Amino acid sequence: MNINTIDLNLFLAFQAIYATRSVTLAGERLGMTQSAVSNALKRLRERFNDALFVRSTDGMVPTPVAERLITPIEEGLACLMQAVDQGRTFEAQTSGRTFRIAVNDIGQLVMMSELLLVARGIAPGVRFETVDVPIAEARQRMLHGQIDIALGSWEPIGPSFYQQRLFDETFVVLTSRASPLGSRDSMDLDEYLAAEHIAYRPHGTTDFQLQQTLERAGALDRRRVVLTAAHSLGLSSIVASSGLLLTAPARLAQAMVASRTDLHIVNAPFEVVPFEIRQQWHERFHQDSGNRWLRELIFGLFHQRSQRNQGVGTDT
Repeated sequence: MNINTIDLNLFLAFQAIYATRSVTLAGERLGMTQSAVSNALKRLRERFNDALFVRSTDGMVPTPVAERLITPIEEGLACLMQAVDQGRTFEAQTSGRTFRIAVNDIGQLVMMSELLLVARGIAPGVRFETVDVPIAEARQRMLHGQIDIALGSWEPIGPSFYQQRLFDETFVVLTSRASPLGSRDSMDLDEYLAAEHIAYRPHGTTDFQLQQTLERAGALDRRRVVLTAAHSLGLSSIVASSGLLLTAPARLAQAMVASRTDLHIVNAPFEVVPFEIRQQWHERFHQDSGNRWLRELIFGLFHQRSQRNQGVGTDT
């Protein structure tokens, strides 16, 4: 196969279909029509003499040939994008760049709304895409330039990654205002253990940190967990109507309470060691002007404000 006869845009379509599992969504990501993406896929199938993607109930599933192609294609595209950007300055006011951020639904609910509001005022053409993946997958996708930054309570991702503390988070207990605890600010450990609970386990390390906290309090294996939830969507309604307790990061609980009047926050009945919320990025993109702009924006929004709220300096 002669590389000189291949339209490199076909590889962009390939990558987008692989990431979205959809011709339609791939078109939206690339700013192309569905028919244009379908035509690109047809040309790729002819080039590689393989279906590459097969329709299923789970979307466009890659064939073994596509699975073998994705890594070198992504690495090649990442190198090309880095080469194109080399020496260029990111211009926020005119850029149409899409930034992809690895963040769980806590971060999306608590951080993304504010980030989007501020960023749109500075860079009206910039777009954001959030990705909720396990840490191992985030590591690989950041290495290949598919994810720009990871936000959240992740442990250090690896030796080739930079990390920057944004703020400290803690745990509180969310309950229904109609419950016996609904008008109190505190409870004791016996009351906590006598209640029924929701265990919230998103991607990332928040659940691990909560488990450590409960283990130190001697409560890890004594909680009566009725529901284990992978997402925060709908949890506020469940807490309000069921009487179950939800032990959650304070900012997530505050966001839930802010949107309704039938929820109440109670201090946890055990010592909570604060855990760090960080942003992390791969060293390959440390000097990338767009990545640096995003990091500085996030740092200014969350770290410097948290320092001001505490009345201390902004040592970075």
